[in-house]
Amino acid sequence: MVSAIAPKLFTPFKLGGKKAPDSTPAETYGYVVNKLNDYDLAYVHVIERRGMHAANVQVPEVGVARHFRDAYNGVLVSAAGYDREDALKTVEEGAADVVAFGRDFIANPDLVERLRVGADLNTPIGKTFYPQPGVPLESGYTDYPFLAEKE
Repeated sequence: MVSAIAPKLFTPFKLGGKKAPDSTPAETYGYVVNKLNDYDLAYVHVIERRGMHAANVQVPEVGVARHFRDAYNGVLVSAAGYDREDALKTVEEGAADVVAFGRDFIANPDLVERLRVGADLNTPIGKTFYPQPGVPLESGYTDYPFLAEKE
């Protein structure tokens, strides 16, 4: 099953304008996530209902990681819009084993240190994440300041 679906978009919830495959995605994919225990996977990565994913009412109110935590025995990675406190709480409460940071890692070359000391984060500038017509390649992706540069 895993090898059959791996090349395809695998999301139980509406994403990018696509409709969910059924009317009970939390239950359906709870079953699927449980079945993933039969495979020697490095981890399962889930996206929370935050940021660009916030409008989807089909996502469980408790959150995606918390909903699927009991179903999956392996390493569960959760992502999407976490701040330091919520990431720590999520891991401390056992809802996920790891919290991933995407946009914040792009905008903060020293993200780990900033999270460690509780420093403010640079604001990501999405339009500079990847090459855009008329925008120099070095703009935005590699020129975010380090914490030491701001002090």
